[in-house]
Amino acid sequence: MDWDVIIVGGGPSGCFTAKLIAELGFKVAILEEHENVGQPVQCAGLISPRVMELVGITENIIINSLTDLRVFSPLGSKLCISSSSNYACAIDRAAFDRCLAVKAEKAGANLLTGAKVYGLQRIAEGYRVSVLLNNTEMTMDTRLIVGADGSFSKVAKWLALKNTNPRAVMYAADVKLYCPDTSRIDIFLGRSLAPGWFGWVIPLDKNTCRVGSGYAIKRQNCSPQYYFKQMVNQYPQYFSGFKVLRYTGGSVPLGLMSKIYTQHAMLVGDAACQNKPISGGGIYLGLRGALLCAKVAIKALLEGDLSEERLSLYQVFWEKEMKDEIVCGMKHRESFMDMTDEDMDFIIKFSRQPIVKNIILKHGDIDYPSKLSHKLLSFKPWNKRFFKVAMKVAGYDKI
Repeated sequence: MDWDVIIVGGGPSGCFTAKLIAELGFKVAILEEHENVGQPVQCAGLISPRVMELVGITENIIINSLTDLRVFSPLGSKLCISSSSNYACAIDRAAFDRCLAVKAEKAGANLLTGAKVYGLQRIAEGYRVSVLLNNTEMTMDTRLIVGADGSFSKVAKWLALKNTNPRAVMYAADVKLYCPDTSRIDIFLGRSLAPGWFGWVIPLDKNTCRVGSGYAIKRQNCSPQYYFKQMVNQYPQYFSGFKVLRYTGGSVPLGLMSKIYTQHAMLVGDAACQNKPISGGGIYLGLRGALLCAKVAIKALLEGDLSEERLSLYQVFWEKEMKDEIVCGMKHRESFMDMTDEDMDFIIKFSRQPIVKNIILKHGDIDYPSKLSHKLLSFKPWNKRFFKVAMKVAGYDKI
């Protein structure tokens, strides 16, 4: 067998999985279809400080640290939250990916860029991978294949691991835009500018921001680019004079994927639907998935047992760690889908109360939003107000 593990995809979850397995002495190859790791960028590049700790990156890839949040209601209300500590960091996403790739190579993994995988064949002890590398067709045999090839994973398709989950579809850009407060993220809500989702502005410095919008869950008649323009047009005083430097964006699946493994094969990252339903962010969950994927893979490789039953522990561990978080996020996302602009405005106004803002400050966590959700739902005045909105959304107010 040529390789113990072949990982298709050189993003964060793929490279982190590769590092963890390779440092145990296994022969690991990473097949990245693009010539340069980290390109093209299709991510807002917003992470919590714990992500840097998780992967052990000490290089200076943080562009800006964020402490404040401002949320715009579609009817004009605003919620402003100010914190004394950094709750999020805007990073150089391409540099982050490259750091993880370097760590994987230092651990012993082989990184092949410009390697386009175009086929997968089951063989006696694993899989035969068909690759186009430097305009040359070749095959590579492996005991274990790991699909880390994104939200439209070909590996998942070839393995018949179907992902029919709903998606968030986003259109985003890095823009030149004057931003007087570089410590604050702005969020824009409204059915006309981001149905089921939200718009955002993440400052990088006083003159550069990451801006985006889109839709989620239900497919819309308009493109995400249309909603991006709607947001810009609805807030002319905010976006006056902005200039697009480059477009990004993409699509991410939301919710739990029913199966992320099969015999001699596993999925990780976006390919395994390891994203946060509240924000669509996938870096942290993808890295947590990589830890669990590597843990199960290493033990299975050592035992020489890569059966479907043995690898099913990956799904068990993943759901034990993240199922409640993801299910909670999906419930809130689905409830938000049916809220009117008036409902959103109602909740924003209620959240401006000092006691609610203190709860948000104390328990808000971009990686684990369920912590805040549980605290708010245990706060009786919030529970009563939110229940009123939920009943209206469900149509019970008309009975």
